[in-house]
Amino acid sequence: MRLLLAALLLMSLALPAAAAGKIEIVHDGETRRFYVEYPAGPRPAPAIVVLHGAGSNPNQMRRLTRFALHERGWVEIYPEGINREWNDGRTGADGKPLHRADDLGFLRAILDRLAAEGLIDPARVFFTGVSNGGAMTLRVICQAPELVAGAAVVIMNQPVGMECPDGPPVPLLFIQSADDPLIPFAGGPITLPSKADRGSVLSAGETLARYALRNRCGAWEEIAITDHFPGDGTRVRLHAYRGCAQPLFQYIIDGGGHTWPGNKNHRWVRKLLGRTSLDISATFEIESFFTDLLRR
Repeated sequence: MRLLLAALLLMSLALPAAAAGKIEIVHDGETRRFYVEYPAGPRPAPAIVVLHGAGSNPNQMRRLTRFALHERGWVEIYPEGINREWNDGRTGADGKPLHRADDLGFLRAILDRLAAEGLIDPARVFFTGVSNGGAMTLRVICQAPELVAGAAVVIMNQPVGMECPDGPPVPLLFIQSADDPLIPFAGGPITLPSKADRGSVLSAGETLARYALRNRCGAWEEIAITDHFPGDGTRVRLHAYRGCAQPLFQYIIDGGGHTWPGNKNHRWVRKLLGRTSLDISATFEIESFFTDLLRR
């Protein structure tokens, strides 16, 4: 587990940090923190909420993703999970929740505060997350869809045990790796070097089938992405769903691991987490997806 966390840290330290404002609030008896990139330009502004993975933190997530939407008038929000994790609704093999923190309420409290201050437009808030943060993004879609104008989920499938009632269609982008050593593309138990029970996930196919039904989509069309970097050992396919009430896209990275596409990593990251595709940039695809939604 320590090697895994060290690899995740190396992924983030390879990139430069940007300045942000740290804010603390008390929620559910806990002092909670989040970081905000303040844009220039008119307010209230659209916002992106960026959720880190387990073992990470907001600063590392900023360095990993290098989102630049604040340069285009967006507010960037980086919340921090308790003990570097999110209560994403997963249950263990015994059926009991893996975590108890009221993270859904925490995220709602952040948005309520920033909206009350006139900083963000609550109707234009977009969520994205990686791994555990991706699962937390799915929980927001499932249990608080009124908070979400669109979402992007990176290297995560639908967790087993997460309550996900029927809800309104939500614009969605998935980026998943077919050879992820931690989150099984075919579904099953989440695999970590430690023996701790981390719950299970549905397969990527079943995950997309559920959201295709929710978004009232028809069949998908597969589009091959040009292999710009043959040396990275990956190939990328895009499944674009047609006839949807809200857009649904899935990037599948064949040969890819539990990594952020487009981010060149230290060799130890590859050893522990698998290959990183350079044929797409997750950051670019997410920014493009969200900004395109604003133009609709």
